[in-house]
Amino acid sequence: MAKKTVAIERGGPDGVNKALFGVLVLMAVIVVVFIHKMDFHLKPADPRLWLGVETLELTPATKRQFDIRSANGLLVARTFEGSPAGQAGIKDGDVIRLWNGVSVTGQEQFQHLIQTTELKEKVTVSVDRGGKTVLVFAKVGIRPGGV
Repeated sequence: MAKKTVAIERGGPDGVNKALFGVLVLMAVIVVVFIHKMDFHLKPADPRLWLGVETLELTPATKRQFDIRSANGLLVARTFEGSPAGQAGIKDGDVIRLWNGVSVTGQEQFQHLIQTTELKEKVTVSVDRGGKTVLVFAKVGIRPGGV
């Protein structure tokens, strides 16, 4: 019986290295997409920036009390006089749903969105008002007193 010899190619520069490079590129793309989808900001938060509203989380009790049907967002409990929110037309009772296209999910996240926006940058704010969606355009300002 004749012996057969099988050569196993090691994959040198054209095999393993190309595959490894492909995996690394794929991983880099996944990381970039993840960062973009999660809306991470590389700019540090500036605690002096504000919109000028007091908000309430949309708990089941808050939704019942104020007859709110929005699934997510924050209820504007108070708009400060002369604030960027007031100048933009945000009113008490509005439900802030989107900040520049990003879904508003809670007070901490909303505060972070505000504080990582450039000063005087025009942002689109989507609010529910009386069951209708209203778009307002706001610019964050400096909190009176600086902090």
